[in-house]
Amino acid sequence: MSFWELTFKVLRVGFNAHLFHWRRQANHKPTNGDVVRSDIPIGAETLGRIREALAGRGLELCHAGWVPGARKGKLTLTIDREGGVNLDDCETASRLADEILDAGEEIPGAYLLEVESPGLDRPLWTLNDCHRFAGNRVRVAMNVPVDGARRLKGLLEAVEGESLIVMDEDRKRRYTVRFGDVKVVRLIPEF
Repeated sequence: MSFWELTFKVLRVGFNAHLFHWRRQANHKPTNGDVVRSDIPIGAETLGRIREALAGRGLELCHAGWVPGARKGKLTLTIDREGGVNLDDCETASRLADEILDAGEEIPGAYLLEVESPGLDRPLWTLNDCHRFAGNRVRVAMNVPVDGARRLKGLLEAVEGESLIVMDEDRKRRYTVRFGDVKVVRLIPEF
């Protein structure tokens, strides 16, 4: 039994959940095929299969991120569902994604697969996310200042075309922010 197989078994048995694991693939050369983002080493087709498999279980793939490492990279899949996700949802998503990733063999070398929920202060990665959460309080950090402001905190009133309309609580004024100029938009949890 190799170190990698043993590590996988210890993680799986030790935590009694299949949330993440190590993988090792030998002699795989990366291709220059179409990918969703240049920093994610899996293609749009593979990501689409993962998205479809999760949708079949009532889960939404919100985001896929890749962090390269010196010895292994980390692929993070962020999932959600109406009412939030639990540990069983993360385990299910991990198993489904692992089956698809094993079949595709797109990621060279060792990597860690991590499945997570977006959290209470979830980022809004797309305009569709912004449409979905319009009417909620958000924090907005911008790459380009709008009327001298780089950060806003307030109600996401609407999404008009490619722009967010945010009523800032501190400045007591409405801002129109082009989504392309946004660094990050996060929900502000309400308790």
